[in-house]
Amino acid sequence: MDKNKYKKFTDAKVGETLSRPVLISAIKEAVDKNGNTYVKITMKDGFSEITPNMFKTDSAELSNQGVTEGVIADVTLSVSEYNGAKSFRADKVAPTAEKDVTAADFMKLPPLDLDMMYNEICDIVSSSANDYDGKYTPLADLALKILHDKKDRYMTSSAAVTMHHNMKGGLLYHSYRMVKAADALCGIYTNLDRELLICGTALHDIGKIWEYKTSETGDAEFTPSGVLFGHLYLGASLIKQYTEGENYNKEKVQMLTHVILSHHGTREFGAVVCPAIPEAFALYFIDNLDAKMYVCEDNYEMLEPGTVTEKKPFGLDNRIYRPKI
Repeated sequence: MDKNKYKKFTDAKVGETLSRPVLISAIKEAVDKNGNTYVKITMKDGFSEITPNMFKTDSAELSNQGVTEGVIADVTLSVSEYNGAKSFRADKVAPTAEKDVTAADFMKLPPLDLDMMYNEICDIVSSSANDYDGKYTPLADLALKILHDKKDRYMTSSAAVTMHHNMKGGLLYHSYRMVKAADALCGIYTNLDRELLICGTALHDIGKIWEYKTSETGDAEFTPSGVLFGHLYLGASLIKQYTEGENYNKEKVQMLTHVILSHHGTREFGAVVCPAIPEAFALYFIDNLDAKMYVCEDNYEMLEPGTVTEKKPFGLDNRIYRPKI
């Protein structure tokens, strides 16, 4: 299916009725204040996802009509305004009449080519190599070996279930922007160990390839390993596995492990330890910045100029305003 054949959710205007095929990724029942059951249907158009309400029905009735999670459906949506933001209501939902359409047609992907991002990460990592006059194997070699061995999952994993970069290739996209930011930052704060920071940003979330199971359409869910250990521990464990018995600088390996374990900044937000070296502080702020920028970008797609989000996006302390300019 040509993804541009139908109007996107983000292009729909208030007052319009939008009809198009979508991928149904979740159906949740809810009850209104009067005790009436309705459903919240999460749907993807290949660029973004929305979760409109559908009233006077329940999941069993939809199932009887052939509408379940994972089904491609033709929907009719009413677009209105609620608290200054676009709001969607599902009026009709039925299995699609489209031919030759697959779930992959509705997959959200990063705006940049996956191979390009992976190759540029590797190039920047390689350029940071420091062997200390031949005494040690560069930390960059360690990062490149991990990136090579875990390439398929590193390139296709989501970076989250719901928060930021939650799409197929989201981990790669998040890591790419962070590596680029770290490289630029090293030109300003010249006391930073460039190799350590570059390798740390490239590998900081590597544990997410075990923390999440990412479907073919980019939906992620927690794995038992993710629930039991979390990606910080899983990433640090991978560093230990790859460096035992090798000729890496032991302190440099310790520092790489530290920046991975501390990149959430505070224990309140999941850090095993708080940052204790400049590179760990830099990594934490770069990570936090990229996550916040993604949330802004994602919300801007749904906001009309001059309006604000209906509520504070998760992880932010205020609503987001999209300027008219």
